[in-house]
Formats: sequence, structure tokens, C-alpha cells
Amino acid sequence: MSIHLHRHHHNRLREQISTLGKSLFDRGLTMGSSGNISVRLDDGGWLMTPTNACLGRLDPARISHLDQHGQLLSGDAPTKEQFLHMAMYEERPQSGAIVHLHSTHSVAVSCLPGVDPCDCIPPLTAYYVMRVGKLPLVPYHIPGDPKLGDA
Repeated sequence: MSIHLHRHHHNRLREQISTLGKSLFDRGLTMGSSGNISVRLDDGGWLMTPTNACLGRLDPARISHLDQHGQLLSGDAPTKEQFLHMAMYEERPQSGAIVHLHSTHSVAVSCLPGVDPCDCIPPLTAYYVMRVGKLPLVPYHIPGDPKLGDA
């Protein structure tokens, strides 16, 4: 792929990340500077939202571009949850993108007494059973704690 087409593809992905981030923010699925988005690139690198960025006001030009080793190539410093995204991509090599949110509803579920850490949401709908199946609950870690990637 020529450098021009490569750059055009990255710019389009940056615009899509910004549009998705605004949609998630506007729907109240994340607030403040919480949450992050990443996209795996064909060359093994990633685009990731920057650290401390509000998903409702992303500047496509400032989205972090990382190489296949996680080194910053352009844009602002990546989310402090970069290691978590990389761990998820390693665990699920078929995944092309990750959206990590801290929505009010998911946080509330994590605080319920008696939650089964192996399956924290009961099978409420057929769609949920087909698309999600079982949803494990990861123990609390402070933001940016590398142990979260192992968990």
C-alpha cells in the first residue's frame, strides 16, 4: 500500500474513532476523561485514544499511533490503559478494535452484593446469551495498573 493510501486509511480510522467516541459520550456511556478506544492496524500497530482525553471531544489528529511494539509514532501519549488493550488483543487475536468504558450501569453491576465473578450478569435476553454468553468480573485495579492486563 502506498504511503498516501496508508495515511488516508489512518485518517479515516481516526475520524471514525472520534465519531464513535462522541456518540458514546453523548449517550452517557462514559463521562469525563474515562474510557478509551483502540483499533488494530494491518501493519501490527494501533491507533488509541490519548491519555486523559474526553471521548466526547477527540481531536482525530491527536489520536495516538503506535507501532507493533507499542512505541508512540505520532499523536499524543496513548491511554494509560494501553497495556490492557494490548493484553486483550493478545488474548483475542481476531479482534480489530476495543472500546473500554466505565458506564454508570456497568460500574453499578460491579458493586452489587453476591455477584458471581465468573458470570456477573444473568441471561436476561436471548440476544445477550447469543452475543455475550458469560461475562466475568475483573477485580478492581487502579487505572493504569499493569496487573489489570494479567487479570
